[in-house]
Amino acid sequence: MAPVALRSLVFEVYAALAYAIFFFVPTDTNVLWLALWFALGLGLAGQLVFDWHRRLRFWAVVGRTSLAMLLVACVLAILWIETVICIAMILPIAILIAIIGIAVMRVVLDRFESGSQLCLPLLALPLLVPVFDLPSPTASELVSVSTSVTIDAPLGVVRAQAENVSDIAENELPWTVTHNLLRAPSPLAAHTENGVRYARWTNGVRFEEHLLPGPDLAWRFVFPDPSLMRAVDPRISPTGPEVEMLEGRYTFEPLGPARTRATLTTSYRLTTPVNAYLKPWGRLILNDMHHAVLHVITNRAEAAS
Repeated sequence: MAPVALRSLVFEVYAALAYAIFFFVPTDTNVLWLALWFALGLGLAGQLVFDWHRRLRFWAVVGRTSLAMLLVACVLAILWIETVICIAMILPIAILIAIIGIAVMRVVLDRFESGSQLCLPLLALPLLVPVFDLPSPTASELVSVSTSVTIDAPLGVVRAQAENVSDIAENELPWTVTHNLLRAPSPLAAHTENGVRYARWTNGVRFEEHLLPGPDLAWRFVFPDPSLMRAVDPRISPTGPEVEMLEGRYTFEPLGPARTRATLTTSYRLTTPVNAYLKPWGRLILNDMHHAVLHVITNRAEAAS
């Protein structure tokens, strides 16, 4: 029997081959749908590599496969090929899909016990999904996330601070899971010029917010160079097809002469096979971003008044 280390190496090679396909698919491919197929393939491979003869318990194979997938994820993060936040989002559901793959392969191995070599072609099936261009069973949803704070400052002062956010010092930002633990880019500044807010975040992230008419401070997101968003996620573009960032909006409600409720809302379109899984992640990420910006605006507006 081959050592566990060698078996793990074989698994990592298969995982690397699957991952390499991401670099060759068209830009409009739904990469989440593709990733779920690859996760199924990793489950099939995990059963074959770690327990071809079915001598281990099911959950022992699950454990070894999950650890091997975690190792792959760590390597991708260390080499800056994938972001930590992207890995944190996809790894749990990828492991769940891999468990399904393990169960399927165990059934197949039982069925073809006298000719286990017949199971090997199954490993190629998930890798051929881009070739056959299988339709993705996606659902499209409009999602909005809102965060509110009460600020001890007049509405005019609060709005002025929101319209133009000068460079944010690191010590002005609050601790958040998204920015401090998952290492997502954090807001740096935003200034308004000729009806456009130019936003800058850490790690080189840049985008525009084209202002909309109306009493609120509202805008639609524009990404002149989507590549500048790669620090958020190198595979998923903010212009779709999986996630399409639509609009943002500040509303300001006076609660008195020197007290204002500010609400920041971000709206986006989510089109994936796993919307129910991803929406809580979107809520976490956007609430953390809102909280960071509103925290800065609150402190600056209260100091200015």
